[in-house]
Amino acid sequence: MHTPLFALPSPFEIELGTVKLLEPPESDATALTAQLLKGVYPKPFLIEHEGLLSLYFSLSLVQSTMQINKPDVLDLAYTQKMMAFLPFYPRPKALLLLGMGGGSLAKFCYRHLPRADITVVEIDPNVIAFRDAFQVPQDNDRFRIFCADAAAYIRTHEARTDIIMVDAFDGLGIAPELSSPDFYAEAYRALSANGILVMNLAGDKAGFEDPLAQLAHVFDDRVLSLKVRDGGNQLAFAFKNPGFQPQWDRLKPVAIELEKKLGLDFARYLQNLEKNERRSFSLPRRSRGR
Repeated sequence: MHTPLFALPSPFEIELGTVKLLEPPESDATALTAQLLKGVYPKPFLIEHEGLLSLYFSLSLVQSTMQINKPDVLDLAYTQKMMAFLPFYPRPKALLLLGMGGGSLAKFCYRHLPRADITVVEIDPNVIAFRDAFQVPQDNDRFRIFCADAAAYIRTHEARTDIIMVDAFDGLGIAPELSSPDFYAEAYRALSANGILVMNLAGDKAGFEDPLAQLAHVFDDRVLSLKVRDGGNQLAFAFKNPGFQPQWDRLKPVAIELEKKLGLDFARYLQNLEKNERRSFSLPRRSRGR
């Protein structure tokens, strides 16, 4: 069912356009404007301006952006780079997306991986309530959204999962419960034999080394990373297959073919992943006891 949104002119000096809120039509616009300006409005909100629709958790934190006339395009650089798993696994049969936001990754995968079964888990019902505004597909036989805590959900997830994509964070960065050794171990368990865990590590740069080290510990050093200049994100790709050794020369033609089909810069992503291959994220050996 379509969720009606309450619209008012943006009160912000640096963000123009129309603000859209999950509020009833009889709401007090003056009171809502005051809450927005003070930064105490308790729900996520949208701003529509010049053909773009953006999801905000606060004015300082843009969570997702969509081109209204091209709703399936990945507009933010980090979402584009999260698809860099495809040269390694071009035809996944099942994906688990933890964190929905504006649904950019979900929509892109739904459109371009038509044989894949897609499950999305989002903890905030207010974010899910914006699914119509972001033109996210309705639930069907190969696509579904669950309102649940991702860390708890993955412990019970038994269906085949080739790719797990983690893009869930609070106002300070990646949610702590999704950057813990227990979560990484559950993700490892849930993946199929050749599965890949893809993580968006957003937030304080000083905190990146620890989650990468923990990932390397759980996945026995089979971790590659990509930096995202815009926004300072870092992406991690962890591979379950114990025999994983990237054959870069064989992967390059796959990346070029994917680039032609999907319009993303897979060849450059692969080149940067190869450059970072020798970097070790491992915890010191003395602290890696099982």
